[in-house]
Amino acid sequence: MKYHVSITKREIFTAILLMIGFILLFRGIHASYKIHHALNLEDLNERTLKEGDYVAGNIDTYIGQIVYGSNNFSGVSQILITSGRAYNFYTVPTGQNSYICIMAYGESLLSQLKAFENGHGEKIYFEGIVVEPATDINYNWYALVEGFDTNDLIDSFVIKEAHFDGNIYVIYIGVLLLVTAALMFFSAGGLKNFVMEDVENTGSVYRNYAKIYNKDNELQAEKMQLETLERRLNSAKRSAVLCLVLLLVGIYIVYSAYLLEGKLFGVLLILIAVRGIWNYFINSDNALAQSLVRRFSLKSISIQIDEHKQNIEKLEEKG
Repeated sequence: MKYHVSITKREIFTAILLMIGFILLFRGIHASYKIHHALNLEDLNERTLKEGDYVAGNIDTYIGQIVYGSNNFSGVSQILITSGRAYNFYTVPTGQNSYICIMAYGESLLSQLKAFENGHGEKIYFEGIVVEPATDINYNWYALVEGFDTNDLIDSFVIKEAHFDGNIYVIYIGVLLLVTAALMFFSAGGLKNFVMEDVENTGSVYRNYAKIYNKDNELQAEKMQLETLERRLNSAKRSAVLCLVLLLVGIYIVYSAYLLEGKLFGVLLILIAVRGIWNYFINSDNALAQSLVRRFSLKSISIQIDEHKQNIEKLEEKG
């Protein structure tokens, strides 16, 4: 005896949300742990540094040089453009007689670092993640810095600017996606939605149904189809409410994410949410929606419901 399992797009989408929710939740919790064990920027040791370490501390000075042909002081040794973002490299002291490059991109941080060049700088609180350099260190720039020894530079790693307070929102978003996936799962009937059918008996079932339908139970069949369509419309309505939540999450991610990958993920959520909301709207009994359906010859659940209701009324009058 053979069986097959019927899984709809809704279940696939629910499973994807579930996986993304778990990933974000784990990532947020893991990041929060690392934040509470962040290394002190002012006391780093190259031998104990490893990629992915979180670093926090104050910056009150950095290495710079007088720009050739002018009296302007500059601390930017090089600029790296990646993922649509420009990183300015500053070299800051850490530990005893050692230095490390930070990759700064935020407008606030850059303006504070720039203030040092005009003699107005104050202590700057900095947060970042240890990464391997994505480009070669510009040693030619250091050759123009008077009295600087490149042997004191930690060149196996750099520290990329990060914002630790954003990790708590990663946890919130992960939990929200898990709750959304759970609501979608149970609103669709839970495990009962994964229907197992006996393939060998399918043909005889359909043949028997056709006989019954054509012979005696046209009214009953119309009511069954009406009930099915109403369930589909209610399911689309529940999905639209959940998609509204996804839409808000997507907009927030696009607005707050500082990595291009994060923004793209937010855009993906927005597109999925808009699709779900549109699906309910175009199938609803809204006057504008029904006008669009008729104008462009689309199928609409609400219009089909109205047709079945009219058929039921005619059949009941005949009976």
